[in-house]
Amino acid sequence: MNLKQIEAFVQVARSGSVSAAAARLNATQPAISMRLRELERSMDADLFDRSRRAVRLTPVGRAFLEHAERIHAMTEEAMAEFGTARALSGQIRLGVTETVALTWLPDLVGRINTRFPEVAIELDVDLTEGVWNRLNRGDLEVALLPGPVGGPNLETRSLGFIRYDWMASPRLQTPDRPLTPTELAAWPIITLGRESNLHDIIEGWFRHHEARPRRIDVCNSLGVVASLTMAGLGIAMLPPSIFAGEQRLKTLEASPKLQAMEFVAAYPRNTESPLIRFIVDMAETVSTFDVTGAGA
Repeated sequence: MNLKQIEAFVQVARSGSVSAAAARLNATQPAISMRLRELERSMDADLFDRSRRAVRLTPVGRAFLEHAERIHAMTEEAMAEFGTARALSGQIRLGVTETVALTWLPDLVGRINTRFPEVAIELDVDLTEGVWNRLNRGDLEVALLPGPVGGPNLETRSLGFIRYDWMASPRLQTPDRPLTPTELAAWPIITLGRESNLHDIIEGWFRHHEARPRRIDVCNSLGVVASLTMAGLGIAMLPPSIFAGEQRLKTLEASPKLQAMEFVAAYPRNTESPLIRFIVDMAETVSTFDVTGAGA
């Protein structure tokens, strides 16, 4: 039994397939399969039930997994704390929504690359629901998305708050005064799809103030929402931290304002990987969102 065999076992058990484990460990499938066979041979026990297409642990495999994860986590932690900058390797799957991608994500990726040069990053940029679903399926190690999110199997860390303002093209000639939800509802609304928190927040805001938008056009890209808004095709809720300097957009004053949106880092509660905790710590450090929400 050696550390490479234990690492292979843990990754196959977590991902549910040899191919996924091989990708995460930057190894070939035959190499991972060989490590598993050698581990089973050293233990004189079958750890996986190979009678089915899907990889499933045997009772012995399930019992051994708890010990293997502790060994793997302790090894990673020792390497990260006492080893070289190249100590940790493999792949981290990171899911983010577009607001993060357009703000401080490059700083986060840069820090990960510098601290862990042997760790490959697989980025998945999607709407809130898509990121959330992949995290719950175990397809992501960390998700950076709007909150609140929760569940018995998740830990979350606040990344701060970001404000969204109503914006429009100057060509729409919107009034230079506070606008009510009913007045704003007279223009077509452009926003992200129903799989996003922003869509739900906008619909709830209009509904709460008994206003019904004339039309809501949706797409799955915040950048496209901004482009359509610049073209004068409607008004949109956009973060001024990204678009305030855009001359083709005018910020509208709404009364009442929408509350700032909190973003969180979410990851599996039972994770013992120090790499995941390091990345969450980095995300909290580099986030440019307002930590109090007061000025967002």
